[in-house]
Amino acid sequence: MRLKRAIAAVLGLAAVVTVVGASPSIAQGEDRSIKGVEREQGPKPLTTDGQSFLEINGAGQLVHWQRSGESYSGQLRGWGWQGTRAITSLDNQSFLEIKGDGRLSKWTWNGGTYVEAVVGSGWNNARLVTGIANNQFIEINNQGELVYWTFDGSNNLSRVLRGWGWGATKSITGLDPFVFFELKGDALNSLSWWVDTQEGLREFPEEVEPGQPQPDNRWMRLIAGTDSDHFTIVDTDGILVEYTLDPSDYVWKLAVRGSGWQGTRLIG
Repeated sequence: MRLKRAIAAVLGLAAVVTVVGASPSIAQGEDRSIKGVEREQGPKPLTTDGQSFLEINGAGQLVHWQRSGESYSGQLRGWGWQGTRAITSLDNQSFLEIKGDGRLSKWTWNGGTYVEAVVGSGWNNARLVTGIANNQFIEINNQGELVYWTFDGSNNLSRVLRGWGWGATKSITGLDPFVFFELKGDALNSLSWWVDTQEGLREFPEEVEPGQPQPDNRWMRLIAGTDSDHFTIVDTDGILVEYTLDPSDYVWKLAVRGSGWQGTRLIG
C-alpha cells in the first residue's frame, strides 16, 4: 500500500472530531489535532486489523483488549510482567517483548496461552520499538540509530540501518510497512509522519494552520498502532482514545474508548 501522493492537503481533525462518551477534558474543546498522510485504501498489513491491542498494567498483568461495540473488552492473559521494558504487536496472534535482562522474545497465542520463543539477547541497547507488519518492526537504539528488523520463516532476524540522529525521539508508532509517526522530544512533543519512499524515508511534520501555534502533544502518554487506519492512545489523564482514518475524506477522527487507564504501564 503506497501513498496516493506523498503528503495530503491538510488532514485536519479539530473541525470534524467524533467523540464518544467524552471525558471532561476532551469535551471542553481541547484541540488534539492530528494531521497526516493520504494513502491508497487497500489491504491492512499491520498487526491487529484495528481490532485489538495489548496492555501491561501496574500490577504486572498482561491484558488483551478486543474491540467491543464503542469500547474494548479485556481478557487477562498473564501475570508477572513487571520486568518487561517494551511490547509491540506484530499481528493478531503474536507480539514482541523486550525483557529487563535484554532478551527479545516473540510470543504467539495458541488459543489458550502464549508460547514464547526467545529470538535475541543483548537488547538492553534498544530504546524504542514498534511493529509495522507481521514479520517486521522498527527499533531506535541508544546510539540514535533507526533500524528495520525483519523475521524470516525460522524467527531469525535481519537488520537494515535506515537512519541516524534519532536520540531525542520520545515515541514511534508504526501504522503499516510504509508509514510511521514520531513524537519528538522537544518542548511540545511535536509530531512528524515518516513515509518510506523509493528515495528513502521522508519526513512530513504535522502541519499548522497559518497564524496558529504549534500543537501541544504532551497529552499523549502511550501509543499503539493497530493498522493503517487506527491507532490508540492512553493520555495523561488516563483516558483511552482512538484515532480512525475516515476513507471518505481522509480525516483522522477521534473517539473516546474508555477511562481509568492511569495504571497502564505499556501498550502495544
